[in-house]
Amino acid sequence: MIEDTRARLADLRREFDASFAAAPQGEAVERDNLLAIRIAGDAYALRVSQIAGLFADKVVTPLPTPVAELKGLAGFRGRSAPVYDLAALLGYPRSGKTRWLVLARAAGSLALAFDEFESHFAVASDMSAGEIVRSPGAVLKVSAALRPQVFDAVRYQGAMRPIVDIDTIIESIRQRVASDFAPAQPGSAST
Repeated sequence: MIEDTRARLADLRREFDASFAAAPQGEAVERDNLLAIRIAGDAYALRVSQIAGLFADKVVTPLPTPVAELKGLAGFRGRSAPVYDLAALLGYPRSGKTRWLVLARAAGSLALAFDEFESHFAVASDMSAGEIVRSPGAVLKVSAALRPQVFDAVRYQGAMRPIVDIDTIIESIRQRVASDFAPAQPGSAST
């Protein structure tokens, strides 16, 4: 019995010592990378995973268009893309500033212009960590028509920032442009 106890203690000592020799088995925390931006003075965030690039001071060539949110065209890596005013898309008055642009990652992409870029930051993507929360758009400062485009918020620098979903913004622009420029149906009154 004493031999069994000594052998068991020796085994436990080896396991204990080996636990310090092995690399720690910490859980890998997935992170969401975000950009902190301001629109008309209000704080927002954009997901880096939805962005192909962040640009400053790009020349935007105005276009005649009935789409009030369309600022014009800009060149990105040898290709042109339409530039939309993110402030106007979120229900704010149209911004005169075009200092900052993000090129959307989506196929057939476009760019979004906004007032102010603050910083890049990362948070745990697990909502249970409390950094990103599911927040109904109705409690966030966005127009009623565009509330589905802002459905998460992130705590950053002590305040909650709505996260603008760029993919949803792009889809709403495509739907609007398709309906605005759809051919008139036979028998419908022309405007």
